[in-house]
Amino acid sequence: MSSHRRAVLAVLAAMACVSTVSIAATTSASASAAPVSSVVPSSNDVFISQAAPETVYRTAEWMSVCVKTCNNATNAERRALMSFKVAGIPQNAANVTMTLQLSVARTSDTTVSAHKVTGSWSQTSTSWKNGPTFGTTVLASRTGFTAGSVAAMNVSKAYTGNGTYSFGLTASKGPVAVLHSSRTTGKGPSLKITYTPGTATASPSPTATASPTTSPTTSASPSPAPTSSTECLPFDMPSAATMRSYDKKVFAFYFPPYPLSIDNKDPAKDQYASWLNPAGSNGMYAAQGGHSRDRPLTRPVRSGDWRQADFEVEIRQAIAAGLDGFIYEHHTSASDQRFNQFPKLLAAAKAVDPGFRIMLSPDFPTTKGAAHDKVISDILMAKGHPSLYHLPDGTIPLAPFYPERQSPAWWDELREKLADQGMKTVLVPIFLDWSGSGKTEWNDSVAGYSSWGVRWMSSTDGYRRSGIEAAARGRFYMAPASLEDVRPRDKRYWEPSNSGTLRQSFVKAKEGGADIVSLLTWNDYAESWLAPSVERGYAPMDVVAYYTTWFKTGKWPKVERDALYYFHRSHRTDAPFDATKQTIGPIAIPYGDKATNDVELLAFVKEPGTLTIKQGDDVQTKEVTAAGMVSFKAPLKPGTTPVFELKRDGKVVQTVKSRTPIKESVVYQDLINHAGGGLTCRRPL
Repeated sequence: MSSHRRAVLAVLAAMACVSTVSIAATTSASASAAPVSSVVPSSNDVFISQAAPETVYRTAEWMSVCVKTCNNATNAERRALMSFKVAGIPQNAANVTMTLQLSVARTSDTTVSAHKVTGSWSQTSTSWKNGPTFGTTVLASRTGFTAGSVAAMNVSKAYTGNGTYSFGLTASKGPVAVLHSSRTTGKGPSLKITYTPGTATASPSPTATASPTTSPTTSASPSPAPTSSTECLPFDMPSAATMRSYDKKVFAFYFPPYPLSIDNKDPAKDQYASWLNPAGSNGMYAAQGGHSRDRPLTRPVRSGDWRQADFEVEIRQAIAAGLDGFIYEHHTSASDQRFNQFPKLLAAAKAVDPGFRIMLSPDFPTTKGAAHDKVISDILMAKGHPSLYHLPDGTIPLAPFYPERQSPAWWDELREKLADQGMKTVLVPIFLDWSGSGKTEWNDSVAGYSSWGVRWMSSTDGYRRSGIEAAARGRFYMAPASLEDVRPRDKRYWEPSNSGTLRQSFVKAKEGGADIVSLLTWNDYAESWLAPSVERGYAPMDVVAYYTTWFKTGKWPKVERDALYYFHRSHRTDAPFDATKQTIGPIAIPYGDKATNDVELLAFVKEPGTLTIKQGDDVQTKEVTAAGMVSFKAPLKPGTTPVFELKRDGKVVQTVKSRTPIKESVVYQDLINHAGGGLTCRRPL
């Protein structure tokens, strides 16, 4: 995020939408009928107590299940209720299983049974007195629960297709069983569904072409998608509930000016298309070939509440990569409605998955000693919301970008005023630059340290040093991680070494003992982004999913499915450009690692094999002797389109052709890494 961003955004908000760019979708080969798994978080969960028949335990972070003589009392039974909204299961799905996954808070030898529940109920209004009817048929039973583990119960007998499923838990013997509710961050009940598709359906793989305009859709809500489907990844990622049960967290920084759609227009004519077009935006960015070089994956025009529907898609995308939530840069604006959608984001998080949390990154006035009033009112918009992220001790972290523009005392006073409003907060500053030295005057004012970080590989060791220093100061550390940073609008970029900076950021964060990784950013298409996009598809987020799983579990995930990904530019960094049109001069590296011009094949292989990168007549091979992930690079060859192969025993197992030809010369420089590859599967978009 550049220091002059606010001024740029003020201009962007006033621009007209002019475009000649079109986006189309091509469909890749159909997937094999391998088992598919998805995990659905509970949409409602609560417990009810016979001993307190009119009490509604709507805020309880646990659910108790106990026999009628619970705690040696009479008429004191406790039951748990939970419901799940199941969608997206094909009608011809076979071998369907449904498994309740319960996060255990207390060890006990209780015998618990699951029943189907009929009748309406809600976690905000249901008590023992008005509770629903429990079916007499026992769907599943188990004895014994261990604190910190996930207890599974097979409730497949209840499956009838897509729809809402309500289950009730009763106890027949033993002490109180205590389970986490969804009010406990990332530990609510979930329903794992596994099935075999009757006929697999290919997913769209976006590519830039001249295409017809997109037809509108009649629904405001995006199609439901699995929140954690192993079919999309080369490894089996644990369920969302399990991923959230780990102490280490991964968030993505969400920048409001660049949502999935800015104006809900045909993608061929919307604001993103205007920014990609050198003649768009009234020619404001003609000198550099357009404002940006990429955009989010496109979707048809929506009716209804399209902004919340778009947020729901992005939340599903993040969950599918194992993320815990978004860090949302929030302030209200009188002139730009993109900044005023915070309530819709919170509503979307609650609707999709109550366990997906939003960490606040409040924007603030930078005039020395400025009033706190507007910042406080902006923050209080999230007070009490179930999707607001809080630390285990209940405090709410505030993670402002570049907070050193105000003093530590200014932030202390802000937090005191919020406490007076019933909102206990701690400060986790995202400094513009901090590599483990200095800023000691902040230590008494912060709970943790973070920074905006760097975008070149050799400097990521600063994340290791920072983590060690934060721990020495008795504070936790939130380490940044990015793929790259390319800013055509102001003539700068940094060398990311293909996917190297992103991967090494995770490695150094873990070496330094980081508690949280902050992906910078999810969606700033003017600088640095990781969200699924037209020019990269899901490749960066699939890599993030792999490293997130490792960061959380401490073990490299086992590769179960071969998958080939690629990262490379569309031309060499020194390729000639048309100086009569790109009149700003060359887009160049201001500092950091020198430019490299490589094609990278990032391969996930389930067993040994031979990797090949073909660029015309240039053929490079690499022998892989063990299963796992491997990065294989070859010098970029202009005038070719790279093809990537995996062979075993002389036979081609998998082939991926890049969607990005490598040009010998260009009109305008395009210095982003294009990406692609991966597995064919059903995605959130």
